[in-house]
Amino acid sequence: MARRILIAFEGSRGDIQPYIVAALALSKSGYDVVAAGPSDGQALAEEFQVPFTPFRPNSQLLTTDPEVTKAIATNSLMKLVRAANKADKRLNPPEVKAKAIESLYTLMVDWKPHLVLVSTLTLPLALMIARKVPVPVICLSLQNARPSKTLKVYGFPTVPPCLRRPAWRLVMSSVLQVLFKDSAPTLEKIMGIPASQLRVPTSEHNHYHDAKCKFLSIIATSAAVCGELPSECNSMNVQIGALMPSLDQTGSSFGGEQLKQMNDFLAAGSAPVYIGFGSIICGTSKFMCLLSLRALRIVGERGIVVSSWSTMSEQDIEGEPDRDELKAFCAENVLFLKTAPHGQLFPQCKVIVHHGGAGTFNASARSGTPTVICPIFMDQLDHRRWLNRRGFGVGLKQMSKLQPQDLADAIRKCINTPSIQEKAQEVARIMEQEDGPRRLVEVVNDYMDQYIETGRHMELKRKLDEKQPHGCLAPSGGK
Repeated sequence: MARRILIAFEGSRGDIQPYIVAALALSKSGYDVVAAGPSDGQALAEEFQVPFTPFRPNSQLLTTDPEVTKAIATNSLMKLVRAANKADKRLNPPEVKAKAIESLYTLMVDWKPHLVLVSTLTLPLALMIARKVPVPVICLSLQNARPSKTLKVYGFPTVPPCLRRPAWRLVMSSVLQVLFKDSAPTLEKIMGIPASQLRVPTSEHNHYHDAKCKFLSIIATSAAVCGELPSECNSMNVQIGALMPSLDQTGSSFGGEQLKQMNDFLAAGSAPVYIGFGSIICGTSKFMCLLSLRALRIVGERGIVVSSWSTMSEQDIEGEPDRDELKAFCAENVLFLKTAPHGQLFPQCKVIVHHGGAGTFNASARSGTPTVICPIFMDQLDHRRWLNRRGFGVGLKQMSKLQPQDLADAIRKCINTPSIQEKAQEVARIMEQEDGPRRLVEVVNDYMDQYIETGRHMELKRKLDEKQPHGCLAPSGGK
């Protein structure tokens, strides 16, 4: 019988795709895999033919909520968590959230996976469920960031190295508190364990997600793009490369019925500038659209604008003082799409402009086309820093502070600077040697053989649990 792996995750479109890619890779290697995530990941999972169970409500509704988009623009992790929690309560009745959490609990109890791979934000919930279900849990994250003295703290980019560990501890304890309040009442009811014993202390969380973690922590980032992990990270932190779909991936999430329009537009003129900001909205869709169109008009380049989860469209021009000029420019030079196949489109572009989300950043780097990042929040600011350090494009200040001329200058610099174009090709060649999905399978195989089958993982967990403060943990597998 095939060994069973559950992959549980949260996040927006850019998070959903890599975890589905991971599920597909492990499934093809012989594991029995189920992916569990936001309900709007169902369609993408079906395109990849990956078994899927929704355990979180629709992430698009949450991500595009006005209060959430406002919090995103502040680049404060705690403000975002609070805004998302409030929006979640508005959008999803308690019974809906309870049923979603119960579905993950049921998967872990009834399906009995041999291993659970979880995203960073899902880790606390999985650990709470593991209070009763003796299932090995490890973290599969899409960013290098983790508590350390080397890596910058989300929301606190200027904290000096000597204070970064305390700052990480403060941020993580606050986030864990919010997530605990969100999940504990439901789990207490269905598990029969007092909420006080479900709480995940920061010290326990760090066993799974930390520069010096005790259990395997798989990091799906590209060393060519994001740099290698700092020497502070121990051997349990394993960087595998980006989890990206194949270059020829198609489907409704990759252009769908608009593919012909895209190909016709490409054939009708010079290589365009791609502009798309994925599932993240900075303030409003109108702001992002006008920033993009005015920048394209300044540089006089054709462009493909992909709205994704935003509502960017030609309608955003209405009522603007330069309406007539922009409409005339768009009629000749701009194609609006809902989705696009990055693997096929990016190599055919002059420049790729995006927000710096992990998925788009990796796809742009793989294409060999110069990149411009207009970061909005969190890891996107790190990706901007890595882009400028690597030199295969231009990383700008936060999008909320940008003017069209700023973006136009960055696009023009990418087009007119041979060294940027050469560096983009060099990075692409290095990324060709990385194979995140294949490496994921190798790492999981090794951990299964050395830690899961031998019982080393659960034995280490038992010993670590015994050292936790009294009352924090129920015995592993206990009732």
